[in-house]
Amino acid sequence: MLKKILIISVISFAILISMANCKGKKEVKIDPGDMGSGELMYKRANTFIKKNSEKARLLFKEIIQLYPESIYAKKAKIGIADSYFKQKDAASLIIAYAEYQEYVNYYPDSPDAIYAKSQTGMCYYKMKYKPGRDQAYTFKAIDAFESLIKAYPDTEEAKKAKELVKECKKGLGIHYYKIGRSNYLLKAYNGAIIRFKQVMDNYPEFEENEKVFYYTGMSYAKLREYDTAVSFFQKVLKSYAKSKFAKKSKKMLKKVVKLRKSAPPRKPRKIKKDKE
Repeated sequence: MLKKILIISVISFAILISMANCKGKKEVKIDPGDMGSGELMYKRANTFIKKNSEKARLLFKEIIQLYPESIYAKKAKIGIADSYFKQKDAASLIIAYAEYQEYVNYYPDSPDAIYAKSQTGMCYYKMKYKPGRDQAYTFKAIDAFESLIKAYPDTEEAKKAKELVKECKKGLGIHYYKIGRSNYLLKAYNGAIIRFKQVMDNYPEFEENEKVFYYTGMSYAKLREYDTAVSFFQKVLKSYAKSKFAKKSKKMLKKVVKLRKSAPPRKPRKIKKDKE
């Protein structure tokens, strides 16, 4: 119930923003020449989606009112969602998401339901931020795409969704690596280890694991947990022998081995798992 209320509030806020942005614009009216059959109105509405989204929506809504039982009434509902989606701003994308999802809820067996479900993911995908900023929309995009894959597994949309999920997770790997690196530079070594392990465990799409292994080893070395540090430096040498981090790891390995010999026995620290 709380989730539904939150969604309704977000959509209402988006509508208010959209209405505020429309203030001062000339009132949109339907020309008599745009009226006629549901098919004709639908074709006319589609010609306005990019150049005049408000007029397109007005025509789509008229189709739903005048021809509620026709195939074009269903298509018009998709058209309304598309008109918001093509506006690209965050407020419009939130409304587009609600329209697409509503279509899926009403017409789950319609041929257009697969497209609408795919578009729910694309709405969040278009709103996601680059690594280093809030990743809430990235997680929502992944959830939406994975829901599509589960509902319509043997479709081209599902195939595309898998690639987009992979891309999103790759971005999350970069995001958490950056947080880990920042923690390392701030000497918050426990926090750095948590994030680096998060990348290793959850984001295999991350393509620069030599960095993750190296800075994890460095973090353990700074905490004087030399045995664990050695294991990570060895991983770099074994799997990324030609990288610049292999040379750094080789130097650190020699240094850590010496420190380990002279250091008193030490129990490994327990690193608590942090929530995403």
